[in-house]
Amino acid sequence: MSGAGTSGNLRFEKLNRTYSQVALEILPVEEGPVTVRLSSPRNSLVVRSHSLRLEPGAGNSFTGDLQVEFLGKGWLVADVEVGGLSTRLQDEVQVPAQVLEMQGRVRVRKVRGGYEVTPEQLPQSIRVRIQSGIGKRLVELCEGVSSLPFTDVDCPALEQALTRAVVPTFLLEDADVTPAEQRQLDGYLRDLKGGR
Repeated sequence: MSGAGTSGNLRFEKLNRTYSQVALEILPVEEGPVTVRLSSPRNSLVVRSHSLRLEPGAGNSFTGDLQVEFLGKGWLVADVEVGGLSTRLQDEVQVPAQVLEMQGRVRVRKVRGGYEVTPEQLPQSIRVRIQSGIGKRLVELCEGVSSLPFTDVDCPALEQALTRAVVPTFLLEDADVTPAEQRQLDGYLRDLKGGR
């Protein structure tokens, strides 16, 4: 393969921006008699940079390696249930600067008005490292519960679960591709098709 479109290394500069309301509901955390339901009614995530490497695969599909550098902040609400008793904790949450790497397989083809991206194999969710005072308070609560007789609670496992938020993945939209990036992607898809 030759030409600018053959490298398979793509960047879409319009994706480097601030996203609001990324994860409104976060999967519940359960550990023994403790259940924590987390939500983030307001939040923002700043994507600083990203890169996507596509490699040709079987049946006109592409394996992709996505790397994203990001940070953010928001408001975290934790509804906690322990043995029939419930309480609500709230606090600001920080998403420290971190780099996420994700792998998968997609089909990409040019259609009228843009590109059709069909996911074939992508993670259902991604885990993002978070920091919040709620985590420390819940671990202290867990340690109190674990001292009770006939309880089996793994507080370190609860702490680990509370430092990772699970958020849905998202796909590239047509409006996020500049004319120069379209030319690069077109060239790459054309070269791959010609190389088969």
